[in-house]
Amino acid sequence: MEYQDMSGEDLYRLFIVNGDNAAFEELVAVYEDDLARFINGFVRDYHEAKHLTIETFSQLILNKKKFDGSSSLKTYLFAIGKNLAMRYMKKRGKEQHIAYDEIAEAIPDESETPDNIVERREANHLLHSAISELKKEHRAVLTLLYFEDMSYLQAGRAMNKSETQIRGLAHRAKAALKKQLEDSGHAWS
Repeated sequence: MEYQDMSGEDLYRLFIVNGDNAAFEELVAVYEDDLARFINGFVRDYHEAKHLTIETFSQLILNKKKFDGSSSLKTYLFAIGKNLAMRYMKKRGKEQHIAYDEIAEAIPDESETPDNIVERREANHLLHSAISELKKEHRAVLTLLYFEDMSYLQAGRAMNKSETQIRGLAHRAKAALKKQLEDSGHAWS
């Protein structure tokens, strides 16, 4: 069966209703890397993030009835992952920082010159460094909105907040990021 054009929700439904293990494997392949990077932003240990990612998918299997479709499956998975990461951090008892150096850089456009590529990479590094200095909640909301391309509503569900709270949090996070960049002697347009 062809799975490439199916949504995560459809893959999960095939697994739940038909017991299609290949559909679940495809679902894991679709979300695993993004989820691991997101969790790693909290725990700052990529091996532990991978372990918590596996635990997230295990929770999805063990609690089949909990996903009611009121959010996207991606949002639901990221919420589980965040909760597991928070539990892990609480158990460890220390503040963690997001590791943006593990976020893959965009593939350059063929028309870009080497100088433009270097400039863009330096700007990305500067931005990621500044984001890593933000409060945990600010890092999380910026990651969900701008790196994971979630809507305010989806990010709110993943962070257990309302859409209005996410809008306010995103506004404060962007202001904090701007200040962080200015304090480091860089302007961001």
